[in-house]
Amino acid sequence: MAINWRTDYAIRLMCELAKRDVGQRDTVRRVADTVAVPYDYARTIARDLVSAGLLTSRRGVGGGVVLARSAREISILDIMKAMDDEASLSLCTKDPSICSRAEACPIHVGVWRGLDTLIEGYLARHTLADAVELGAQLEASLAEQPEPAF
Repeated sequence: MAINWRTDYAIRLMCELAKRDVGQRDTVRRVADTVAVPYDYARTIARDLVSAGLLTSRRGVGGGVVLARSAREISILDIMKAMDDEASLSLCTKDPSICSRAEACPIHVGVWRGLDTLIEGYLARHTLADAVELGAQLEASLAEQPEPAF
């Protein structure tokens, strides 16, 4: 399983918005610049996130985008699904029609489906708030490390 670039960009954008005060709007351009996501991609991704109910947007003065719900209520799996990305390890569980043996295959039925369930559960339990908190801890830890002597 590999996370596609749209999902990676969407998670970056959402995490950045989750750092803001509740209800604080920001422009897609400013958020995209902050997390190094190309603006043209960010606009399309933001539209998809609005359609999925993860962001709200408003045009005009005081407009911009904002999380539609609390960062504690938005999981990484929610974002992946909004980007049409599958939390699946094998091609046959993503699309059983590619393999005529999918329903009779002990690996498909006994291993891949179970693994996919574990992956989905893991991603569903991890929220934007969790990611933002871990990011802050990592930044603090890196700031405490002494500069290397050369």
